[in-house]
Amino acid sequence: MAILVIFSRTKPANYYEVIGDRLKACYETLKFFNGSLFFPQEAEVWFSAPSEALGGTLSRTFPAQNPFEATNAIHEYLKSLQYPDLRKTLVVFRGSWDIDGTKLAGYFSIQNNLEWRRVYGDLEISAYAKGEVEDIVDALWLLQDSNGLIDRFMHDFHRHIQNLSIGLSQVVFCRGIWTREDPSNIMAIYLTGARRSLLRLFYDALRESKEPDVVSKARPLNTSFLLDILEENKDVEIRINERLKRTMVAEVPIGSALYIAKERESFGKLFRDISSSVLKPAFAKLPKEEEVRERVEDGLREYHEED
Repeated sequence: MAILVIFSRTKPANYYEVIGDRLKACYETLKFFNGSLFFPQEAEVWFSAPSEALGGTLSRTFPAQNPFEATNAIHEYLKSLQYPDLRKTLVVFRGSWDIDGTKLAGYFSIQNNLEWRRVYGDLEISAYAKGEVEDIVDALWLLQDSNGLIDRFMHDFHRHIQNLSIGLSQVVFCRGIWTREDPSNIMAIYLTGARRSLLRLFYDALRESKEPDVVSKARPLNTSFLLDILEENKDVEIRINERLKRTMVAEVPIGSALYIAKERESFGKLFRDISSSVLKPAFAKLPKEEEVRERVEDGLREYHEED
């Protein structure tokens, strides 16, 4: 699929400032890869969608061989737009990837359009499939030092956007399609909240997978309450440490935490291992939804008005 970046607001800012900060953040990602792995050619500003086939309208194009100059020119153009038009925009830097001799057409995109942002995040870094290479994440993991590259990229990205009004909430490096019920295609993920967010990711996936015994007990349970218990439990900490080593997923502290898989199946294994050793045992002795409902109704029936 792609590298998907989701931001959260860290400072007060108006809409135009947030749009400008998304553009600056995109520039930092471009700058990291520019000239070594990615070679930008042209930048486009679209309304509604990033192609005519998808119902979009191309508003303006800019030469992008120099990403700094292109970013400044785009910023000036976006500032000239009225709010109703600005909120429909998508900015796309098109070019080519050259990853250890594998050449792929690709792009960096900024979703100011809310519909597209809900699906593809604030920023998307991607490449078109070619031969056996599915996408940019698939291509990057062909590199001998892919884990080192991702580590350096995330440290650099995190450092260079600290003064913006937006900060990193989640960055997903996903091969193929990632669905909420199946995180096995994740190759790396940056999470604020570190272990708690990792547990939340896997807990949500377990619920979405319709695991009967979990679904029947999860509905009456407050998620934050469950995560508080798991986060504070020493046995859970030990089990996660063991499973990270066993599945070859590296945990790197960067503000919060970056988890990087060494093998294609690492995250799928980690999800299954943490589900079986932490999440499912946590539910083992909890009452099912029907039992909770019965106890609530019993309490209501047994209540007597005081004279």
